[in-house]
Amino acid sequence: MMRMVPPRLEHLRRLTDSRGLLHAAIGDCPDRFRGYSAIDNANALRLCAQVSDSARGELVHPLARTYFECLQRSRRDDGRVYHVCDRRGIWTAGGDDVLIQSCLARALAAVLVSELPIDIRLRAADWWRELLPHADDARSPRAAANWLIAIGQLHSADPGRDLERVRTLANWLVDECFVPGLGGAWGWFGSEWETTAACIPHGLWLAGQMLDEPRYTAMAESCTDFLLGEFFDTDLFVPPGTRGGWQLGSDKALYDQQPADTAAVVELLCVAEQITGRAVYGERAELAARWFAGHNLAGVSLIDAATGGCHDALTSEGPHPDQGGTAVVAYLLTEAARALRAATQAEPPVYMVAING
Repeated sequence: MMRMVPPRLEHLRRLTDSRGLLHAAIGDCPDRFRGYSAIDNANALRLCAQVSDSARGELVHPLARTYFECLQRSRRDDGRVYHVCDRRGIWTAGGDDVLIQSCLARALAAVLVSELPIDIRLRAADWWRELLPHADDARSPRAAANWLIAIGQLHSADPGRDLERVRTLANWLVDECFVPGLGGAWGWFGSEWETTAACIPHGLWLAGQMLDEPRYTAMAESCTDFLLGEFFDTDLFVPPGTRGGWQLGSDKALYDQQPADTAAVVELLCVAEQITGRAVYGERAELAARWFAGHNLAGVSLIDAATGGCHDALTSEGPHPDQGGTAVVAYLLTEAARALRAATQAEPPVYMVAING
């Protein structure tokens, strides 16, 4: 069995300057010329919120403030954010708008239920109220699912919150987006896989729980089990590669596998285990997480044990040489999900105790 390396924050800190989390690196050196991404900074803020109640959670408070302020500078008049920022600090559009806003929603929701400083939480609450109406425009499967996850994060604090919006989003996913399997070969949302699309059954698990709606739960279970069958070769996690992708009627590409896909699958499986109590989901989450440590097709680790850096992809030649912001945040989100799983099972939360960089 591959040995899991305790996560560290040095590389995340190295990629974070006064403006926010840099998108890219050349090798392990920050590439300031390629600027900043709203999704990267939203996901990094969500990471900080999720680990803020750990033993050393106060260490991420300065980072959380940096990412929050970065997103504030990208904020539009209607509460949405611009997509990318160049090295001069100029924010522009240029990405998948509804997906980016939904990632912001997940970050704000995570902040609201976190142990981050109260001033950040209050500002996030004001921003959430302004952003929430844009959930109605989330007409892409990943965006709709991210909004379901965001609202689900707030459900325990306010069980009646936005349930009609949850129903509308979930109905749209199930009734309009799902493509039934043809001879058992496909059963997914749309005709091709998109990176991080494991968030879709994740959102439906939460919708089923919030609304006590068996239809959503059944779809979430079916799609989760579909991914288990497609992404695991015995006990080896093999997500789709982006070099060729994965479409209806074709075999999935094996390379270049993305850390963000692994993180989304681990988060999905941890939630599925929590809701159903089925140990197989948690066991598969652990196997998927070991992809980072070398339990993958190439048998090589994507993690720099000294700094906590993560290579951008697993290619046919081995780890991609660069270690950018998207990858390191995906790795740390994976470890945060494992830590939460351990805590809910009354096991020592060993993974995040070491996040003392």
